[in-house]
Amino acid sequence: MVNQMMLSQQLTTPNLLNAVQTLSTSLKVIQPNNSETTQLITYALVATAVVGIMVYHYIKNQEAND
Repeated sequence: MVNQMMLSQQLTTPNLLNAVQTLSTSLKVIQPNNSETTQLITYALVATAVVGIMVYHYIKNQEAND
């Protein structure tokens, strides 16, 4: 039983490492640069998410009070 687990881990580990390396290589193509435009878009998206969460909680609180 222990030998089967060790063999399974030995077979899985290289496959996992290969998958991680392939994913890492693939994602480098779409990796954003640190330009001012990228930062502005990121801040705008984060701000939109925060405002959306605040509005959601406000509406939930208003519904709970009614």
